[in-house]
Amino acid sequence: MDLTIAAGEKVALLGVNGAGKSTLLLQLNGTLRPSSGTIVVDGLPVTSSNLGQIRARVGLVMQHPDDQLFSPTVGDDVAFGPRYMGLAPAEVDRRVRQALQAVGMTGYEQRPPHRLSLGQRKRVALATVLAMQPSVLALDEPSAGLDPRARRELSTLLRTLPQTMLVATHDLALVTEVCPRVIVIATVA
Repeated sequence: MDLTIAAGEKVALLGVNGAGKSTLLLQLNGTLRPSSGTIVVDGLPVTSSNLGQIRARVGLVMQHPDDQLFSPTVGDDVAFGPRYMGLAPAEVDRRVRQALQAVGMTGYEQRPPHRLSLGQRKRVALATVLAMQPSVLALDEPSAGLDPRARRELSTLLRTLPQTMLVATHDLALVTEVCPRVIVIATVA
């Protein structure tokens, strides 16, 4: 595969189950390494020596928010990344407020994530990534399991975010609403 995505572009990644959509997203942030070829993000190759910089640039939002949320409160989950980056407490607090506001979850800081609806947990998972201020968002099936209202809200939110996006999905309505460009991965039998 040879794929170039411009800064600020929102691109949908389509294909049957098992085609490699999620695998590509995991390779984009260095979680998985390709067996051959090269992946470059913002001019920086995805290598072991660049892994910290790559993960700061590429925010991965997993399909299942419970794979991403593990802290006792929403605020702690959103603060985890900025704290890990060694940011000052005031900057961590600012980023948490900003990220929760961006996803419409202000006021949920003290709530346990496991007590939220699926749509709310997906928003918090996105906030955990936004708090890191990545230049690229890699979203794996962001609308899976959402009711129509939550899906519309997510679509509206994704359209407003300035980051470059690669969205792996089967949701064609989301694609038409958010992503002007589509890449189809076909498997060869």
